[in-house]
Amino acid sequence: MTKKRIGLIVVVLIAALVAYSFIPNQFPVYETKASAAPEGGHHVLIFGATRNSGLETAKILTARGDRVTAFVRTSSDRSQLEPLGVEFVVGDALDLPTVEAAFVDKDYTSVVTTIACFSCEPKPDYLGNRNIFDAAEAAGVKRMILMTTVGSGDSYDAAPFPARNFLKDILPLKTQAEDHLMASSLDYTIIRPGGLKSGPATGRGYLSNSREAFGIINRADLAGLVVNIIDDNTTIGKALAAMDADMVFPWSMF
Repeated sequence: MTKKRIGLIVVVLIAALVAYSFIPNQFPVYETKASAAPEGGHHVLIFGATRNSGLETAKILTARGDRVTAFVRTSSDRSQLEPLGVEFVVGDALDLPTVEAAFVDKDYTSVVTTIACFSCEPKPDYLGNRNIFDAAEAAGVKRMILMTTVGSGDSYDAAPFPARNFLKDILPLKTQAEDHLMASSLDYTIIRPGGLKSGPATGRGYLSNSREAFGIINRADLAGLVVNIIDDNTTIGKALAAMDADMVFPWSMF
């Protein structure tokens, strides 16, 4: 590749970043409204609970008194979940029989799946989530919350070019997962964060049903939005973007 072509690519990327930095990060807000809690509270099965957004979701749910069961692999690090008092079921999301077994004789009120893997082969973003949806449907557990990303499905154009390029092998899988879920009989909500950061909750995270929405959010705030979705039956059948009102792409990523 010539120096001239490399220089052109750099200029294009910088221009794209600058352009997106001037896009307002305040999109139409989707206000969640708490529904009546199930008798005895929620019992949530979480796939992907050992780290990141899944772990933050487990922290919030257990802190307020809900039951949480974490689906983990035999090799998973449970050290951050064990102090929370969660229950465990062991299996592999890519192995349908073990996923089906996780639903046997359980009283889950909802399921949350945050599973994803950039470097895994095969990747669980579609295959693992498909197994989760199919097992839940067969077991009669209706409420499903799926975490994907802005750029999946009909939000493809909302993701900045650098993000779409970086996730070019992942986005089709996440779209397949969304499509499979939408075609099921499950009471689903899809939540699509954009850029993700680790850090304390800011309290400024919000949801939007705009298909142009893209932003950045801390995982702790994202988990709070997931819990709000669990509590709100009016979000059923929705695909919602998640972001922080004060974070601007790309500068807030640094």
